[in-house]
Amino acid sequence: MIHPSFPRNVRLRQAVRAGVFGLGLGCGLAAPAVALAAPSSHSQPRDWHIAPGPLAAALDQLARQAGLNLSYDASSLQGKTTQGVQGRHDGAQALSILLQGSDVQVQQEGDGSFVLTPTMAADGALQLGATSISSARLGETTERSGSYTTGAVTIGKTAQSLRQTPQSVTVITRQRLDDQHITNLTHLLEQTPGVVVNLTDSERVQYYSRGYAIDAIQYDGATVVQGSGGGSFIQSDSAIIDRAEILRGATGMIRGAGNPSGTVNLVRKRPTYQYQGEGSVTFGSWDAQRYVADLSGPLTETGNVRGRVIAVHDDKDHFQAARQERKEVLYGVLAFDLNDSTTLTTGLEWTKLDATGAWGNLPADYDGSPLPLGRSTYLGADWNRWNRSNLQTFAELEHRFDNDWKLKLMAQRTHFELADDGFKQTYLSRATGSANPTNNPYLMNYQVTEGDGGESLQNNLSATLNGPFDLLGRTHDLMLGVERIRNDSYASATNYVQSGVFDIRQWDPKTSLANPDIDILAHPVRTRTTQQGAYATWRISLADPLTAIIGARSNWYDYEQENNTSSNGSFSVDNKIVPYAALIYDLNDNFSTYASYTEIFNPQTSTDINGSVLEPVEGQAYETGIKGEFYDGRLNASLALFRIYQVGNAIDDIASGQPCGVNTGYCKIAAGKNRSQGFELEISGEVLPGWNVAGGYTYNTTEYLNDPTNQGNAIRTTDPKRLLKLFTSYRLPGQLDAWTVGGGVQAQSAIYSRAASNARGVNPGAEASQAGYAVYNAMVNYRFNEHYSVQLNANNIFDKKYYRQVAPTPTGYYWGDPRNVSVTLRGTF
Repeated sequence: MIHPSFPRNVRLRQAVRAGVFGLGLGCGLAAPAVALAAPSSHSQPRDWHIAPGPLAAALDQLARQAGLNLSYDASSLQGKTTQGVQGRHDGAQALSILLQGSDVQVQQEGDGSFVLTPTMAADGALQLGATSISSARLGETTERSGSYTTGAVTIGKTAQSLRQTPQSVTVITRQRLDDQHITNLTHLLEQTPGVVVNLTDSERVQYYSRGYAIDAIQYDGATVVQGSGGGSFIQSDSAIIDRAEILRGATGMIRGAGNPSGTVNLVRKRPTYQYQGEGSVTFGSWDAQRYVADLSGPLTETGNVRGRVIAVHDDKDHFQAARQERKEVLYGVLAFDLNDSTTLTTGLEWTKLDATGAWGNLPADYDGSPLPLGRSTYLGADWNRWNRSNLQTFAELEHRFDNDWKLKLMAQRTHFELADDGFKQTYLSRATGSANPTNNPYLMNYQVTEGDGGESLQNNLSATLNGPFDLLGRTHDLMLGVERIRNDSYASATNYVQSGVFDIRQWDPKTSLANPDIDILAHPVRTRTTQQGAYATWRISLADPLTAIIGARSNWYDYEQENNTSSNGSFSVDNKIVPYAALIYDLNDNFSTYASYTEIFNPQTSTDINGSVLEPVEGQAYETGIKGEFYDGRLNASLALFRIYQVGNAIDDIASGQPCGVNTGYCKIAAGKNRSQGFELEISGEVLPGWNVAGGYTYNTTEYLNDPTNQGNAIRTTDPKRLLKLFTSYRLPGQLDAWTVGGGVQAQSAIYSRAASNARGVNPGAEASQAGYAVYNAMVNYRFNEHYSVQLNANNIFDKKYYRQVAPTPTGYYWGDPRNVSVTLRGTF
């Protein structure tokens, strides 16, 4: 309940205190006092869902929910706003988060009682004394937090701290993106513990975790499939991202069908209640130029309408001769406070990318070893192109009920599209027979392929309802949700021509091969997948230190392929139940142990001897570990042990003979089973004042357990067993505090790849390999003042020569980037 003023004795006491501290509260203090029964409730950690908005309204909500007694001068809070508070905290911690950036100081009067005053009065009075709450816990938003960790992640549909999330989660914060000059998704995931980046070619990049492909990306929790549309996917530019949340393991509860690998959730920047802006200019190796402008703030006097716009121009060449990339990005978003409890957010992201591209890379010799070709070698043509665009629009309506429940409705439309004449690529194959009588490994044929369009149109609709409720004397949390995802896509219509034979040692991408005219004759294959799901998760408070989580998702999946009348041209999966269960035990104020079990399923188009589509592949993930949270959440650490099974993979049915029905090879049976297991160590946050650290060590082994052709082999021999990814930065103390220095390393163990028995262009059993290696990076930042800074980033500072990917094929070797540097001038206000 809010009172218009203090009771007389309280007012007198506050007036005396105000005079002592010279803060000018005096007799003019008209401070609401908010009090609630159950005075001990504030000391118990609980889940908070207070949205950004006016500070006074947020304080009122917090006081009522936590049982706090807050006293403050109402006039001093006029026009002040808050970024809100999310995640699990006690009342005092939540208050500290709520007041971040508000220039309001907190004086604790007693158990659950606080006085709020401006940090500095108009007459220059002193701040409050040592009893003030000085620890500022982090919230969800990482922008301008200066941290390498976060107070809460939202990848599980509701906000929870890392410690209260019973799976392995890495957060790449805004500060880390800036410090390492990370500009796209590939660079981001190259820095993520436990993630391996795989190149199908220069533009189709795949990501793997724990031996399995990460086959979907989320934007603010809405799933987007990046593998459809014939290479039309564009990586998001990091300028629009507040943070990336990467959860490893099976994630069927939050995204439906897929592999037991993980999910990447990109959380976009939102409009702010205060005016702010940022601009940066970057120049770097290989004629790189990058310009970013970011403006945000209220559009009305009350701040009930806010907007943000971000523009990017990124222009760069490549260490391979004749390769280049040009990118334009425009991101705009508006937020409308329809009332004190309801916010509508809507926006769009547009990206246009013109790239030379490389459809394959450097060839192997007959035995699988690399041919001695330099890092600048490009065996494509300078007229190669891979031009595409992305237009993504979204709308989100959030309503916060008085009982702390929250309803969120979201719609997202994503359109990846290749330009009508945007695809033309050269592809190598080794010359054979009379064209290569001496088996010269350098003699190659070229195939030139041209595409006409190709696109993926994806629509996502979702609704979630979550909040607390009391049962048997304890407070629990429930989340209910529904989701519908539809993807209409087709690959580019293509045609190709064959070239003559070239000795690639004399290859010149500008002159060796003329740009041919190609008539597009082939027709694209159109497909449609529709997923629908309903899910529920119950977070049960069994005792003060013990929390159980149980949940399930019911899934419906439909697949249609145009002009395909066979059984795998149209099929559905109905009411597939995916369960989830976890236990979290708080050992003390800093450490929690956990154990979790979750599943995922993945439909497949393979058919058996009867022509029936095989049942979906299923994945089960077991994980246990310990998580630590220190310095009020500003430092997080974890140790996780995991084991994943994937069952039902299609393998050859040898007994069926060849061919099998309409197939050219064997029919399939669902007898495959494989396993991935290992452990991960991770740390993120502020170890000491000014010293940020983020990174992790992963040990992961994989094995086929039931597969006649692969028994005992690793699932992916090109995934290293050991991965170390680490970056740290330190702001120098004292008179040198304008300087921040940083450095990091990415290290991995050896990898290899063997050719199949029927591989073309190499000997049977040929093997490509890459020994273990480490690449080191460095950063130096100098702040001229609070608004301007200059930063130098140097990658691969020792110019290590290594292959980031190997395969014993005519296109299988990819050099890692040589030493490169960039300089960024950044201004903020």
